[in-house]
Parts: sequence; C-alpha cells; structure tokens
Amino acid sequence: MSTDIPQSVGKYRIDGILGEGAMGVVYRGHDPHIDRVVAIKTLHTHLMDNSERASWLERFAREAKAAGRVLHGNLVTIFDYLEQDEQPYLVMELINSETLQDRIARRPLPNLQEFGSIMTQMLAGLDAIHAAGIVHRDVKPANALLLPDGRLKIADFGVARVESLGATNGGMIGTPDYMSPEQFMGYQADHRADIFAAGVIMFELLTGRKPFESNSLGELTQKVISGNFLQLAHIAPELPPALHQLSAATLVADPNNRIPNARAFANAIHAALRNIDQQVMRDTERTIVAMPAGAIAPQVLSQTLAQQMPKSVLSRVETLLTEQIGPIAKVLVRRVSNATTDTNQLIDQLAAEIGPEHRDQFRAAVRAHLGQTGSVVSTTIAGVLSPELLEALTKQLIPHIGPIAKVLIKKTAKTCATREELCQTLSGHIDDDKSRKEFLSTMA
Repeated sequence: MSTDIPQSVGKYRIDGILGEGAMGVVYRGHDPHIDRVVAIKTLHTHLMDNSERASWLERFAREAKAAGRVLHGNLVTIFDYLEQDEQPYLVMELINSETLQDRIARRPLPNLQEFGSIMTQMLAGLDAIHAAGIVHRDVKPANALLLPDGRLKIADFGVARVESLGATNGGMIGTPDYMSPEQFMGYQADHRADIFAAGVIMFELLTGRKPFESNSLGELTQKVISGNFLQLAHIAPELPPALHQLSAATLVADPNNRIPNARAFANAIHAALRNIDQQVMRDTERTIVAMPAGAIAPQVLSQTLAQQMPKSVLSRVETLLTEQIGPIAKVLVRRVSNATTDTNQLIDQLAAEIGPEHRDQFRAAVRAHLGQTGSVVSTTIAGVLSPELLEALTKQLIPHIGPIAKVLIKKTAKTCATREELCQTLSGHIDDDKSRKEFLSTMA
C-alpha cells in the first residue's frame, strides 16, 4: 500500500505519513502561512475506472466542501480542499490524542459521569453535521478523538460515502460492527444510521462489549437485520432503567422506531442521569459480565456466579452438561457463569443447549446439585476480615487501582473463603505481571 510521498500539496509541505489504508493515505503537513501543523488526507483515485473518475472527484469535492462548512467544537475542523495532478486532498486539523477505541480498551471503563460527557459531545457533533444535511455513515470509536482536556471530536465525517465508491461501487458502506440494518441491506442510509452506530458505542462504553456478538460477518449481518441484540438490562442490571430502555431504542432494526435524532438521544441521556447521586456518577464500580470466550475480560468489579461459586460446584455442573452435549460443555458453563448472577438464568441458558427431551432432566439434576451444596458461598472471609489485613491490602492495591481499593477489598471478601483466595482474586485487578506477583508475595 506504500505510495510515493509528494513533497508538497499546494502551499502545504508534506512531512511524512500519519497513516495509510486500502483506500487512502493521511499525511502530516505544514501550513507555512500561519505556521500550523495539519493532517492531509487523500484517496487512491487509481482504484476508480476512468469512466467513473470525473464524477467521483466531483462528488468528493462537493461532500468534502460541504463538511468543511460545518464548524463545531466536537468536529475535527476541515481547513481546505484542493486538487493536484487530478488527485484530491482534504486538509484537516491535526489532533494527537487517543481515540475512543483506545479509551474503551483501557480499564476501568468510563464511569457514568465520563460516559455522559463522551456521549453528549459525540451526539452534539452528529447533530451539527446532520443539520447540514451530512450523514457520517462510519461512526465508530476509532473515528472519535478524545483530547486530554476531555473534549471529543468526530473525524472523517462526510467522507465515508465517497471513500466507499472505489471498493463497493456504491454498495455497503461502514464498519460492520457499527453498521445499521439499512446499511447491511444496501439501502439509502440517512442520519438514523449514525444514531444506530452511536447506540452501539453507548453499549460498548457501558459494558466493554458489543451488542451484536458474532463469530462471522454472516452471523453479525443476521443479528443486526433481525434486531437480535444483547439487552443492556441483562449485562449491566445496576444501571438506571432509563439507560436500559434508551439502549434498546437506539438498536432496533427499523429506523422508524429508533430515537429520531441526535438531539433527542442526548436529551434522553441527560434525563437518565439527571437524578443520579454524584458519588454514584463518579463510582467506577459497575457490574459488567464477562466478554465472550477468547476475548480479554475487562478488569471490572462483578459478582457473577463464576466468582461466587466454588470451583467444585461448577465442575459438577460441567459434568452434568457434558453427559448431554460433550466436551463443549466446559466452555459453555464458563461462559454462562461469567455472564450471570442468577442460578435460574444459569440453568435455563445451559438447558437451552440440550435437546428438548432431556432439558427437564438436566434442570432437575443441576437444581438438586445446587441444593445439596447449600448456599453458593456458605462462609467467606468477609466476616473475619481484620482491620489490619484490610489496611495492608488497601495500602498495596491503591497504587494500582486508586482509592476504590478499600471498597473492592470488602466486596471481594464476600465471595472468598480464605485469605489466599481473596489475595489471588484481588491480584486480578493489577494489570502488570511483575506488580501482581509482588502483591501476592507481600500478602502471602
């Protein structure tokens, strides 16, 4: 994908490549007139047939110029558009910052206060381009930039449709995980496609997961088109019910039933968070269930059955399920127990994997087993957690996870039977391997 780097584009000096993809290149440039560093994006026009090239360039110029007329604090500013040697160039504000994708990957996930700030800024930016008649069509965390002062700026608006022409001949446009049903079906997408993508991002910010989980593009397509998304109420039940309802309203397959526009979406977020205690807004303790098998589980606070149940209990459940469906049972039990805090949900979800004729027998066997074992954790260290041990653990954990350490220790102690188990569990919240080992060595 490498290309010859021009020395200059118009008045702008080219100082190197910032990024390169299948459809284009982004250069680092310099505006000599006002001594400003800029980003210069160009598209690979050689991918177009000669018969299409003129109309393609015309559309790119029209849409890029329209986007450049929209000035808003939550949008990356477009400074200039020019053509050189029949090649289009878009000159933009250069922002060195992490993306929203980086922020989601970094733990802990945003608390409700940060979540509200991120979403309302994103929606304000979308509202601005929608008011100008522009549909982004590729809203995703990688296209949202987070500045150190907390401001968010949306990038690449008004360009996604033009970029797609060379690769799809006007067909499916966007990034699959964030594409609306109408985009998957190749229909004309309006601003409601961006609302759908923002709804996916909202779900990710709150859970660290995507609402349409799949193992293939085909499976993803079917789930999106049919509206088969994960329910936020099941994944994060402790969140305000208004957020559960709002999430569902942004992800519905029929655009006519979605939140109508970005402003209404932002207002709904404000309403959902308006009466929440400020301490809760700043609290990072939110119950997030585990990621799908094979993914990296977020370092979050949770009380799933996998954490509550002794391994011997889950092992017996695995055995009972293995008798019905074979070795895959172990994976399923691990996945479901990491995704629920309710034993009835565990039983029902596992039973769904079994043929109808054996489901009731399996349910009865698991319930009998759980009944014989008594409560999930009959005795924990919480009742005998001495002030000295609490202080020592807090002192060791604060450098790694901050002031939430004491709350985490008390909460985790309710699920652990021994000091060793407590320390081992707490160590899972320390990202660095060396620090984790030092913690365990100190607290042994």
